[in-house]
Amino acid sequence: MTEEHWIAACDSTLQSRLAHRSDIAAELGPHGRDLLARCDGRSQSGTESLVRVRLRALGFEVVVQPQIEGVGWVDLRVGKLLIECDSKAHHTSLENYRNDRRRDRSALVRGWMKMRFTYDDVVYGWDESLDSIRAITRPRRHRMRD
Repeated sequence: MTEEHWIAACDSTLQSRLAHRSDIAAELGPHGRDLLARCDGRSQSGTESLVRVRLRALGFEVVVQPQIEGVGWVDLRVGKLLIECDSKAHHTSLENYRNDRRRDRSALVRGWMKMRFTYDDVVYGWDESLDSIRAITRPRRHRMRD
């Protein structure tokens, strides 16, 4: 298992409350405890965890599960860029599909930029996905402004 996959699995364990952080730490050596420090039980999917870990490794400041006024909870935020990691299970019903589009419009109206990534985008197309994120962040269009 790669380090990022271990972190994603641990995120899931923490999020679902199958174990407490202290219990996991007690079973780990120093390297494992370093990995545990990078885990976040607020992450709600493995793809969300992978995106967070990868972006932070590249120096991005990533906020996990922020609540955005008029939009609600989103998976990740990098400045003014909102990142959603969508799965088939939670985003294919007509109701969820409509709600996602309403939330996207609300975010845009309020000055937020939003990108949605699928499992395939993150696992098999990460280079292209990262290029899209960098297209927004390189020109600093994602920076927070008053």
